[in-house]
Amino acid sequence: MRLKVTPLVVVLLMVSLMNAEAQNRPPQNVRRVIVTSRYEIQDGKRTVNSRAIKQEIKDSLDRVHTILFREYETQRVYRYIWHTYEGRQIVRTDEFDNEKLFRYSLFTYTPDSLIATQKVYMVNPGDTLHYVTLTFKYQNRLPIQVDATNSKGNRVYRTKSVFDTYGTEIQRQVKASKGYVPVDSIMSIICKPVYDSLGRKVAETITKTYSDGRKVVKSFRYEYNKKNLRSAAEELDQSGNLLTRTTLEYNDKGMLKFVSVYNPEGKLIDYQALRYELYPSRDRRQQIIEY
Repeated sequence: MRLKVTPLVVVLLMVSLMNAEAQNRPPQNVRRVIVTSRYEIQDGKRTVNSRAIKQEIKDSLDRVHTILFREYETQRVYRYIWHTYEGRQIVRTDEFDNEKLFRYSLFTYTPDSLIATQKVYMVNPGDTLHYVTLTFKYQNRLPIQVDATNSKGNRVYRTKSVFDTYGTEIQRQVKASKGYVPVDSIMSIICKPVYDSLGRKVAETITKTYSDGRKVVKSFRYEYNKKNLRSAAEELDQSGNLLTRTTLEYNDKGMLKFVSVYNPEGKLIDYQALRYELYPSRDRRQQIIEY
């Protein structure tokens, strides 16, 4: 099915190019766009009104080079992420908030294409600070240890993780020096997963402790469809009471299409739809919607 480029995509590309010019970023090749839209909900039912809340922009090699996050009401781009590649590997990631660069990372890789190091820089007006360099150690291609060093080469924290035979991180512990915390602020994780006879994760309880002392415990139950794709996720409180139920629907290619969120009474409270747009040529005069 071939359509003209929609006004939404035109606005998206204009914003992307304007931001690129402002930050001296070369124009990017746009061949695929994944648009996530949120629908307006009234009385537990979705209406026909929707607005984009997220866009992932890919090039002709199917690499995601730009991710945009939009406010629902105003459609203002409040956050965006840029990835820079060498071949298939991301070598730099820039993170912006309210059009201001606040953090960027530089990556190197092992011979078998795992991340070897990540240098994290924090950006403030007129100042850029090298926060930490992360060095990764792997077992069965899973990161079992991460050492963080400062600009002087001194270790400021170490993260140790344990994974089960299914690849789920079941334990994480961080030991840090004063003044340093991981970028995600997580100091410990304990996960207790449950699997079915097919090795599918059907439940888990995750306990996370943060650098400010908060401890967050969440429990989940999962369901799968005939193609072994996750079709539902339920979040429970510590007493086992249902908080939300999220259902996931896919197209014939196994691509996620619809996400519906219900409250404990079964009333719809959120509905999102994903649209996959393909642009066969550089001029983007033609658009194909991948159903």
